[in-house]
Amino acid sequence: MNQDLRQAKRFTLNERRLLKRHGRSAIAIMAMHTLLCVLYFRQGYLQISVETGLALLAGVWGSLLAYQVLLVSGWTLKLREPSLSLFLILHFTLVFMVSGYYVDEFRLSAVTLYFAGLLLVSFRLSGRTMVGVALLGSGAYAIMLWLALNDRWIQLSFSVEALQWLVFSMIAISFAITGGGINRLRDTLEDKNRELAKAVEQVREMAIRDDLTGLFNRRHLLEILERQRALAVRKKLPFAVCYVDLDHFKQINDRFGHEWGDRVLRRFSQVAMAGMRDGDYFGRLGGEEFLLILPQSDELGAVRVAERLRKRWREESFGAEGGPAAVSLSVGVAAYRDTDTIDALINRADEGLYKAKSGGRDQSQVA
Repeated sequence: MNQDLRQAKRFTLNERRLLKRHGRSAIAIMAMHTLLCVLYFRQGYLQISVETGLALLAGVWGSLLAYQVLLVSGWTLKLREPSLSLFLILHFTLVFMVSGYYVDEFRLSAVTLYFAGLLLVSFRLSGRTMVGVALLGSGAYAIMLWLALNDRWIQLSFSVEALQWLVFSMIAISFAITGGGINRLRDTLEDKNRELAKAVEQVREMAIRDDLTGLFNRRHLLEILERQRALAVRKKLPFAVCYVDLDHFKQINDRFGHEWGDRVLRRFSQVAMAGMRDGDYFGRLGGEEFLLILPQSDELGAVRVAERLRKRWREESFGAEGGPAAVSLSVGVAAYRDTDTIDALINRADEGLYKAKSGGRDQSQVA
């Protein structure tokens, strides 16, 4: 069962992990664009001085690395849109248009990776926002062409440049429309993921809880004991157990009915849990038998805990409700020994319980 639950959890999405992938993808796109610009510069197609180019590179990568730090740190998780995708695509728009401004030839090729950026943010932004971003990119491309003409007096072929702008705009809008569909699919997947995570947790609770009392069931108690034993072997951490049994419980069922028996079990569970220390474990083995696991407790400490529980439960009365006037309990106590198996430890606690029963009940005894 636990293995199945672990496998199911692998299918649930982790927002922090997705943000890290988002950041790495942004860095990969910008790295490829940087490499392309370097190649264009070496071939003489990028009309920019070395000093200006290095300053632009420092600004681009400094801001992008700061963005990556925000994602990795988890600071953005508190925001409504933790990936900051709108900021990222605006950053990309500025960077790609500045690059295109300095290219006299192959201008469209210099901004081709902008579409990869659009695809990346489409997983996070709504369809309406994506269309707005695409229109902004189209306008930015037009402004870039206007500046190239007026500021640098480049002899442009209006028809060629207009055609390239039109191609850029059509591709950007197509990506935006497609991206809107991707975003809707992602929203649906997120909803399914939340439902799956909730279902996994519910299944886990069902697998480890007793139906009647809500306490840990026998299977989970044994798993906890195995973990405690491993800690005891590896780190020499002591622990003890208390085997608890409600006295004369069969008589309660016979005289008052099984409904009253169930009420007594539920009430005892509530009383026991109310007095639990942090880090202790309590569960139902079956019937009227319970097990209390006390990490970092020795035999003497476990006896004190058992006695507090016994005396507190002895004060409970059901007579006014038409049930038994009082129900006592007996406890067998055993502390873990280096040679113990889990079965041996439980058997020793059971021996202590037998001594408590044989000695008149309503008491705690050590095996």
